[in-house]
Amino acid sequence: METMQVAVAAAGLWTAPDAIRDLDAPALATPSDLAAWVAAQGPDERRDLWGRLDTQALLGDAVFVDDVKEGWAQVVIPSQAGRKDPRGYPGWLPLSQLATPAEETGERVVVTVPKTDVRATPGGAPLVGDVSFATILPAQGGEGDWVRVSLPGGGAGYLPRAHVSAYPSESLPTAEQLLTTGRQFLGLMYLAGGVTAHGLDCSGLTYSLYRRFGRLIPRDATDQYAVGEPVDLADLGPGDLMFFRKPDTGFVYHVGVCVEVVDGWPSMLQCSQTDWDTLDGPITEIRHGHLFAARRLLG
Repeated sequence: METMQVAVAAAGLWTAPDAIRDLDAPALATPSDLAAWVAAQGPDERRDLWGRLDTQALLGDAVFVDDVKEGWAQVVIPSQAGRKDPRGYPGWLPLSQLATPAEETGERVVVTVPKTDVRATPGGAPLVGDVSFATILPAQGGEGDWVRVSLPGGGAGYLPRAHVSAYPSESLPTAEQLLTTGRQFLGLMYLAGGVTAHGLDCSGLTYSLYRRFGRLIPRDATDQYAVGEPVDLADLGPGDLMFFRKPDTGFVYHVGVCVEVVDGWPSMLQCSQTDWDTLDGPITEIRHGHLFAARRLLG
């Protein structure tokens, strides 16, 4: 088993090499062009991603390579825990989107804005464009308003200091931090499997928010339900994770962040497939009927 790292802004983790569609070519390229990929997809195309794209890995994320076949790597992502494999989230991605691990320095930074560019020199040409929120890279010091970072494959580049923070270790966000940070994505169209500022799914939003603050939680809503402290719905408060399940199957299908509760009716920050949008507002009657649990994981 070889350890490599994602060398593009974000690499999709596909269920199989033959799960891709012609329109997915920009996401499979090196460098990837996620802006072009999402621009070509409305609700029908994004709905068709179910069963094809499970998640995404960000620039610098480590993967364990189990096998290589015809230009594809079968991998697991250890930073995205889940039920499918105890080592991390499993799937396939193009081998060309992987490289040897970046040089470690003992310090790391995390991207805190929706998107930014890694540049060849301070203020210079982009080396990796559209690097997403919650991307974590080793830091090599800096020059004024720029931080030098190690890149997979042995290179280095510069990120604007205003776009990153020192990456904390196992810290927890406050409710205000979760909500303020999450509202950067209001209006972002839902994307199945998404964990980038080009598109998120419901658990991709919550996973990314906690990751930005130094806490890795499981990738999917069903697994996120196991983290934190249980909260009685009568005691639901800002920052709590709210979970929803199908009445007929009991399957946990949705998660969001509680904003407030007014007269017993919660408002929630969520990335909603039914609305194809990232929203902050009162939940619907259907959601209210499906709300069954909450968890608290706050600093």
